[in-house]
Formats: sequence, structure tokens, C-alpha cells
Amino acid sequence: MNDKYDVEALEKLSNKEILELVNQITKRNSKRKIITYSKNFTLSLSNYCQNECSYCFYNYKIPKLNSNENVVLIDNDHITSIVQKAISYNCKEALIMSGERPDYYPQVKKELEKRGCDGYINFVKDVCNYLLDLNILPHVNIGILEYDELKRLKGFTASMGLMLESTSEKLFKKGGVHEKSPGKLPERRIRHIEEVGKLKIPFTTGVLLGIGESYSDRIRDLILIKKLHKKYGHIQEVIIQNFISKPNIAYHPKKEISINEMLKVVGIAKLLFKDDISIQVPPNLIHGYEADFLRFGVNDFGGISPFTLDHINPEHKWPRIEDLGRICAENGFDFQERLPIYPKFIDDPEFCPKTIKKRIEEINI
Repeated sequence: MNDKYDVEALEKLSNKEILELVNQITKRNSKRKIITYSKNFTLSLSNYCQNECSYCFYNYKIPKLNSNENVVLIDNDHITSIVQKAISYNCKEALIMSGERPDYYPQVKKELEKRGCDGYINFVKDVCNYLLDLNILPHVNIGILEYDELKRLKGFTASMGLMLESTSEKLFKKGGVHEKSPGKLPERRIRHIEEVGKLKIPFTTGVLLGIGESYSDRIRDLILIKKLHKKYGHIQEVIIQNFISKPNIAYHPKKEISINEMLKVVGIAKLLFKDDISIQVPPNLIHGYEADFLRFGVNDFGGISPFTLDHINPEHKWPRIEDLGRICAENGFDFQERLPIYPKFIDDPEFCPKTIKKRIEEINI
């Protein structure tokens, strides 16, 4: 498989053909026998969000399960409680997440003012600084940010993330899942990913499958990600995530994306990224098919928490790390823990500020 980006040619490949091409890539690299994960936990700062994606369960406007209540702004006692539990589990990564631009809402602004905090980004920075003091590495994914905001957070985060999701234009038309989501406009997502690249921040992005996009849309988005990485060299992993239907949300497709469709996209991603970018699937969303995804090129299972929920899909519990390790071993792979910043970035001072490097040197993994 060469580096010519031919959507039509890639689209015509069968799963069998894709698997054969993936095998050719993996045979050339012994490191392919290593599957990674990060032992993490989630701090959900606020689920107030300027976007109203019709497939989203996280947004505060959607009635929640008892275990996933709405939060205007996480309180300090709750942060302390979660972090102390994370330390007891020896978690190395904190996923800092929230809705996009939660301070768009007066309730959040009022709470920030009440705590004497000068803006939401400074609140995020303070949380990250608190975690770093405890040798926990923050990975921040809080939606679209401006260049200056990204720059302010760089010295306090090991890595950052933002899903591209999909650039399909039909998703923004009337009745589309992104009709009421200004932060999901492709040009805004792409600009964010580019600006992170300019700032040399290790980055995670990905595609969300099964929200109304076509197969060719998926391939085009993977090619776009590859081109962005080729220009800036900052993308360390790409998540291939399947939409899972839930109660109370507006979007209910006639047919959810199948495992075979998922495998096909993962395989295409492997053909495009080879071993330059890790390919990740959320293991709680593909239970029972882990071995298939390993064969098609997945080499990372992402952040796995021993005690916090997946706030996007709370009904799907994280698997036990031991169980994933057993599956990997049975299929000829080594399962190894990693940090939220990949090794190739740790020794590069442009990508890993001194503040982060110092903490990494104090973490045992």
C-alpha cells in the first residue's frame, strides 16, 4: 500500500483484502506485538456544553442515569475525593473533560465567580497544576479552544485531545446530528487540530462512526488526519469509536454500525497510518471482538479506569485490565501500560515542557 490517498480504491477493498495488507505491514515491525493502555481516571469538570449533538448523552440537557448526574462545575471536595482514590489505584493519567465552552452558560460563570476564579481556562489550569503536584499527568479534552488558551494550558498538560468526529456536510443540515452544534463545524475542528500542531502539543483525535456519515466520509476524514499529522507531527493516536444508542437522546439510526464495518475502518486506518500513529478503539464498546480488532491493526486500548465511568457511554463498564491482558497474550501480544504522552514525544523538549518531563521522571511505570 503506497501513500497515494485514493478514497475510491480504499473504499473498494474487502475486509479480507484489508487484512492481508495489514498483515504485510505488521510483519515488518516487531513492535506491533505490543498493545498499550493507560491506567487513568476521569474528572468531568462540567457537562454544560454549547453544542446540542443529537447523539450525545453527556450534555446536561439529557436526563441522566443515577450514576451520572449533571454538574455545573465540579467542586473541590469532589476533585480531592476522586484523586485520592486514583492514587490508591496507582493511576498515572487524569482525563480532564467537560462540555464545550461551559462558561457560555450564566450558571457556570456564576460558579466560577463565586470561587474567585478568573475564567474557565484558569480553572482548568489550576486543576491540572494540582494533579501535577501529585505526579498525575493531565490529558485535557474540553472542546474547541483558541490558540492563546491552548498556549496557556500547554505547560500544564501531558497531552490534549479533540475528536474530529466527522466532516460530513450533511450532518449539519436540518435534522442532522450536528445541526445545533457550532463547535462541530469542520473548519473549527480542523483549525483547533492545526493550532495544537503549531504549539507542538501531543494530541489525540479520531472519528465517530454511525452518526449519519458515509463510508467514503470516514476514509476522507482519516486521510485528512494523516495530512494534518504529516504537516505538524503531533498526533500520537487516532480513536475509531462506534456510536452506541442510549435512552433519552434524539438520534436513533435505523441500524447501528456493525463490527465488520468497524473493522474495515480500523484496517483502513492501519493502511494509512502504518506505525506512525497508534490506532485505538474503546475496549468497553467492542467487548467480545477484541481479538478481531487486534488482527486488523489496533495497537492501543486507550485509557482504562479501575473506578470511574465512561461518561460518554456510562452503561458500558470498562473491562478489567487483567482480562484485556489475557486476551492480548492469547493472541500473541504483550499488553503494556503507557503514559498519556507517548515515548517519542517525552524526549523532545518542544513537545514535552520541563514541567511535564520532571513529573514523568518521578512516575514509576
